[in-house]
Order: sequence, then C-alpha cells, then structure tokens
Amino acid sequence: MMNCNTSMALVLAMAISCGSALAGNTVSDDQIGISASVFDTPTPTMPAVVGSEPGENALVGSYFDEAPPLIPHVVEEFLPILISDNQCLDCHDAPEEIGKPRAKDDPVPIPKSHYTDLRNNPDKVTDHVIGARYNCMQCHAAQKDAQPLVESTYRQ
Repeated sequence: MMNCNTSMALVLAMAISCGSALAGNTVSDDQIGISASVFDTPTPTMPAVVGSEPGENALVGSYFDEAPPLIPHVVEEFLPILISDNQCLDCHDAPEEIGKPRAKDDPVPIPKSHYTDLRNNPDKVTDHVIGARYNCMQCHAAQKDAQPLVESTYRQ
C-alpha cells in the first residue's frame, strides 16, 4: 500500500501532466466571438436592396413555415408607414380578393388574419386591417443582399 506522500506526489504529477497537455490548446481572447474585442464597434455596410418597383419581381418564398413573406420590391418611397398614411394598403388592401386566383402582376392581398382581431374576436373578419397589423414592416422585411454573419445549415 502506498503511503500518503507517495499518493500526493502521484496526484500532483498527474495534475501537472494534464495541465501541460491542455496548455497547447488554449484560445486567446481575440479568437473568441465575431470581432477581435468587445470594444470594437465596426460600422456595418448597408446591404443593397434587392428588387425594383412593385409588380416587377417574382414573389419570394418564406424561409420557414408560417414565416411572413419578404417584400419583393423597394419600400423606401413608402416610408414611414403610419396608421394615417400606409401606402401598402393602396395595393394590398383587397379583402374581396382573398383566396381567389390572381394574375401574375396583381398584388398579393393582405391575408384574412390581418382583418381579424385574434385576441378579442377571432371568429369575426372585418372590412379593415386590425390593430398593429397596419405596420407591415413590423413582420415583413424588404429583400436585401446581406451576407450572413454566421454560416447556417438550417433547412438545407
């Protein structure tokens, strides 16, 4: 049986050998994260808008089920979107067209869910856009030619 000093020496030798083996695999602080330092504040480049005038581009599919579709045209000329001035509604507010086949260049009508108060009266479809649904860009984003910050293999 080993005495106490021998056991302690063996444990100490194992700890030193493990520590020296791991020392070569360390990661320095500037290799962690996207930037070299948490104090770096790089100025992002503004991605180019993909699209043109309304009706000129094909529709873009959603990235996942139930995701709001992207806006396939420029939106800068329609901003800001206000409850008193929403130019999106000029083309897309067509509840009578919901569910009907549409021509290639016809605007996509706002869906029935946007005319329904899902919290207070989910069974009633109104003739006007409900609540905060007037703010289209709260959920729908314009297409941009932006490169991802981190590679993703989601749904590939």
